[in-house]
Amino acid sequence: MHQWRGKRCAVAMMLVVVILGVSGCLNLEGYLDEEHGPSSSTGEGALSIACWNLQVFGPTKASNDTLLAFYAGTLDDYDLFVVQEIRDASGTAIQKLAAKLPEYHYILSERAGTTVSKEQYAIFYNDRCTLISYHDYTPTHQHEFERPPLQATFTANNWTFTIYIIHTKPANVSAELAHLENLTGEPTADTIVMGDLNADGSYYDEDHIQQFTTWDWVITNTMDTTVAASNNTYDRIIINHAVENNFISAGVMRNVTRAQSDHYMVYALFDPRVP
Repeated sequence: MHQWRGKRCAVAMMLVVVILGVSGCLNLEGYLDEEHGPSSSTGEGALSIACWNLQVFGPTKASNDTLLAFYAGTLDDYDLFVVQEIRDASGTAIQKLAAKLPEYHYILSERAGTTVSKEQYAIFYNDRCTLISYHDYTPTHQHEFERPPLQATFTANNWTFTIYIIHTKPANVSAELAHLENLTGEPTADTIVMGDLNADGSYYDEDHIQQFTTWDWVITNTMDTTVAASNNTYDRIIINHAVENNFISAGVMRNVTRAQSDHYMVYALFDPRVP
């Protein structure tokens, strides 16, 4: 098991979180360690899922051993994690990161973008998760998104869930979220949307959400996900009703400097024992 970086004083609080989560009475704000990520006392057996925009992750950052070690050492606290904003035509950057994470498997989307700037998503997962299927919407939906979503379905213990990964174009957030909502439909199966949605600031009116209105935005409007001095919740995790029985808590890992990324990492914890 990977070691969590957390605060020992959270033990009592985490026991309360687990009890409330199992009983279905959990406040979606949950317990948040917004500096270093979830504590080891979050609840034995919890499945951790994270998403991080690494800000132009390519050969330059991947050649910085200190920076690469920080990324790997931070990401390996999670059972499944998503890396966004991979910009590397050579494909070597993600390979170098993967080499630092030998206990993980990963899938990689196609390079996507309507300009010369192309990006990819990567989903890493350890042996607690089994990949059932995945689908990259880039070949068929590039006309609807700057970076079309990557969909993947996993099982973990008794839980089967599907995630949709997206990094929206800032100038077209509402339209891209509407297109994504059309793709997901109204699933009865456990479904999670996550990524840099740019869902705040001048890009999107977070106080008047028009898409995924019946879903729970567990990275809430009060959470800052950007390293900049401004307070914006660009990065999100959104769960449908079916996931609520599994949801424990969500938070923002803020132990990030400007040299490492302009985004903090967002994460959520789930109970995979619940079908």
